[in-house]
Amino acid sequence: MTGAHILCFHVGPKEGRQIIVQGGMHAREWITSLLVTRQAFVLQKEQLPFGIYFLPMTNPDGCTLAQTGADVFPEIQKRLLEINGGEDFSLWKANLRGVDINCNFNARWGTGKGNLNYPSPSSYIGEHAESEAETQALVRFTKRVDPILTISYHALGREIYYEFGQTGRRLARDRELAECAAAYLGYSLVDGDLGSAGGYKDFCVGLGITALTVEIVDDAHSHPLNETDLIGEEKNIWLPMILARELEKNS
Repeated sequence: MTGAHILCFHVGPKEGRQIIVQGGMHAREWITSLLVTRQAFVLQKEQLPFGIYFLPMTNPDGCTLAQTGADVFPEIQKRLLEINGGEDFSLWKANLRGVDINCNFNARWGTGKGNLNYPSPSSYIGEHAESEAETQALVRFTKRVDPILTISYHALGREIYYEFGQTGRRLARDRELAECAAAYLGYSLVDGDLGSAGGYKDFCVGLGITALTVEIVDDAHSHPLNETDLIGEEKNIWLPMILARELEKNS
C-alpha cells in the first residue's frame, strides 16, 4: 500500500530446482523475518544442492505497524485506529488495509475457519482472492520461480503443517518431507488442514508444490513476541539446507 519493497535474497545455484523460504506474513510475527534473514546469511556460505530464495518480510507495512504503531502512517492513521480499536498494534496480523494476507490467496478463498468479511487486525479475507498487492507479488514470484518446496515461517506453537487436500503419491511425498522437518526440529506434525483456506501454503499445494508451514516458538511464550523469543530456535537456521539435501537424496 505504501510501495514498500518485498526484499529477496538468493543463495546457492541459480539454475535448476529452487526453494522459497518466506516469513513476516503476519505482522505481529515479525521475528520470523529475523530468522529468515539469518538463514540467508548463514546458508550463503554452504554448498547447496538447490538454490534458495529467502523473502524475510512479505508484509512489510504490517510489520512496521506492529512494531511502531500508526503514527508512521499519518494519512491513514485514523482508519487504522478505528479498525484496531486502540493505539496498541503489537497484536496486529494484517496489512495496512486490514486484510490478513494468509487468508487472501486463491485456495478455497473465503471458506476458512474463522474467516472475517470486514477489515480487522486479523482473519479478514479481502474483497476477493488475491485482492492485495502483497498477495499478488508472492503469487507472481512463486509462479515464476516454480519451486520444488516452499517453507512459510509463522509463530507460535512449534508445529508443522503440510496438508491441503492432496492425496495418493503427492500426500505421501509431502508427508515424508514434513516428517523429516518435524524430526529434525523436534516439532509436532499436524495432519489435516484444520479448516485452513486462502493461505500461502494452501496456494502452493494447489500448484503441486510441497509446502510447509513451520510455526516456531513454543506455547509457553505469548504474543507479542520479540527477538529474545528466538532463543532456542537456532536449529531452524539449517532447516532449508536439511530439506534440500533430503530432496536431492530422494529425487
